[in-house]
Amino acid sequence: MAQKTQKARVSRAGATTHPARTARARDMVSPRGRGQSQGKTRRVAQAAGPARWPEANAATDRSIAGLVMLAGRLFARTLNSRLGPHGVAPGQLAVLRLLWEEDGLTQAALARKARVEQPTMARTLDRMARDGLIERVPSKEDRRAFNVRLTRRGRQLRQDIKAEAGALDTLSVASMGKGDRDRLTVLLRRVIASLKQAASG
Repeated sequence: MAQKTQKARVSRAGATTHPARTARARDMVSPRGRGQSQGKTRRVAQAAGPARWPEANAATDRSIAGLVMLAGRLFARTLNSRLGPHGVAPGQLAVLRLLWEEDGLTQAALARKARVEQPTMARTLDRMARDGLIERVPSKEDRRAFNVRLTRRGRQLRQDIKAEAGALDTLSVASMGKGDRDRLTVLLRRVIASLKQAASG
């Protein structure tokens, strides 16, 4: 009788610690209980905020692409702060420069020279027209086209905007000597040429 009682105790102890039985017990949790648990997990994840990709680190990143993209983002951010007081957005700068050199280009010509799609250029020109920087004039050569011309305000901004862009260039290479600046220009032009060739091939 004592032996049977001892076996029963061992059996009950094993039932409380057996891994397979414990796993089955977890699987038997009601769907409502699982839903509450998952809900809590989602709320914790949401409270922690959205996942973020780490930004390239100039001190540790050895990737040319990563460094160039980081430099580009910093250029754009600083340029935006400099152009804002003049009522010009960074995306409009390329159009202004093209029109300062050759006023009256068509939308298609501007898109081609700026290397952007025509719908993108159309949206940029719409905003520039609203901001009083350009106006569209019916083309004398093609009734379906319009020539884009600078307004008086657009022409007057030329010196101020060029000064801001020049100041940003100077700031970005302030720690370099002339030799390093010249070499950087040459190397960046080589990178651009290589990427253009790869894209066209």
